[in-house]
Amino acid sequence: VESPAFIPAVMTAKAGGPGPKMTMEQMAKEMTDLLARGPQVQATKAVAGTKKYDLSKWKYAELRDAINTSCDIELLAACREEFHRRLKVYHAWKSKNKKRNAETEQRAPKSVTDYAEQNPVSQLPVSHHEIEANRQQRYFRIPFIRPVDQYKDPQNKKKGWWYAHFDGPWIARQMELHPDKPPILLVAGKDDMEMCELSLEETGLTRKRGAEILPRQYEEVWERCGGIQYLRSAIENKQARPTYATAMLQSLLK
Repeated sequence: VESPAFIPAVMTAKAGGPGPKMTMEQMAKEMTDLLARGPQVQATKAVAGTKKYDLSKWKYAELRDAINTSCDIELLAACREEFHRRLKVYHAWKSKNKKRNAETEQRAPKSVTDYAEQNPVSQLPVSHHEIEANRQQRYFRIPFIRPVDQYKDPQNKKKGWWYAHFDGPWIARQMELHPDKPPILLVAGKDDMEMCELSLEETGLTRKRGAEILPRQYEEVWERCGGIQYLRSAIENKQARPTYATAMLQSLLK
């Protein structure tokens, strides 16, 4: 099966000829490395003077750098939308081609992904300005049992928790807490390939009774698990994508 068009060319063939195809593991590593690199181009220059954005032909690095450096609110919203659309396509492609023993790879609880599959969200023509102006901060916590643990522990004694912080429609921070395991902390930009790629609307979390928690409930767990240090390191290494969380931490550190 051919790889999706949005995956950087370096992942599908070596320069100078068709060359041998890379394994999926190598592709994932290459993409993660690409997403983690610092700004290399000023993507906003490519759309100077335009009001509508056709981002379908933009390279991954251009999207990433526009999100990291642009002050154009409408462009930022369009880039975030396109970025997550490509993540969904990539994960769908990878899921179809993955080995059977790779079932443990899960970026969100099954209840979230199942809801998204059963309730596709129609893309409404909402103004990008409206999206940016209403970037509410929402926090959620739901039970999370990985497939590999579910079969080993049918009585759910090892039930874990999945925490998500949504900055507007897209996830900014994510945590997984499992018994007898160190906490898993993820931040947008550095850990995109391991994070939930669905929009808040697609997850159905806002309709899930008892799932939403207060900001302080999320922050208490985040701080206790070393989240401040983790996010600070990602910011200092230019790996974190600008979000409400990065802005708040940077203001505290000043």
